[in-house]
Amino acid sequence: MSKEPPSPNTKSVKPSFWMTIRAAWGPYKRLYGYAMPYKLRLIAGLIFGFFTGIISSCLPLVIAKVTGFIFHGAAPAPAAILSNPAVMQTGPRINSLVWYCLLIPAVMTARCLCDYADSYYMNWVSNKVLTDIRNELFGKMLSHSMDFFNKMRSGFLMSRITNDTRMMQTALSSVSSDVFKQPVTIVSGMAVLLYMDWKFTIVTMILFPSCLVPLRMYGKRARTAVRGEQVRSCSG
Repeated sequence: MSKEPPSPNTKSVKPSFWMTIRAAWGPYKRLYGYAMPYKLRLIAGLIFGFFTGIISSCLPLVIAKVTGFIFHGAAPAPAAILSNPAVMQTGPRINSLVWYCLLIPAVMTARCLCDYADSYYMNWVSNKVLTDIRNELFGKMLSHSMDFFNKMRSGFLMSRITNDTRMMQTALSSVSSDVFKQPVTIVSGMAVLLYMDWKFTIVTMILFPSCLVPLRMYGKRARTAVRGEQVRSCSG
């Protein structure tokens, strides 16, 4: 007896956030098992990613300090300089200006070096893990009988060996680094913004999410309308 197709009005149960996290953690837990022989380099890559997030969030603070030291909160107007050239003789000395201006490229250089080290170590570990997985997979493939290769399509096997393992490498190198680095960048960035101007930061945090509410409501109505149109076209 054939199973009846589900009714269009049947609502699918949406998994909760923690159910999604638990379901997604299973493959990553197995994947990290392959990275344990190279855990020192993996930890080094995560540490450099942590410093990348910290330094990235400190860059606006450094720029604000440098511009505040040079211009004292505001740059002089060109007309004021032309009418009163003595303005150029006031302010900090040129040596102090040079050292303060060098803070910006110094911070950017430190961020680039930490980001490079993070990418190097994570890609090194992911390439080693990819090699180990492919060696294990090749060994598994060679243990099958000739009847298995007669039944399976060669394109499907090649896709499993090359494309799927490449996706695992991306998950280990990019996703793992971003999951650890981006939250640090967001939290430290919010701390820096609160330190620089806590009133403006709080107002922005309140107003910006409120602007997303109409977009979310419109998107939900648009999806409902498109789904209803698809159901009517299928039933017609």
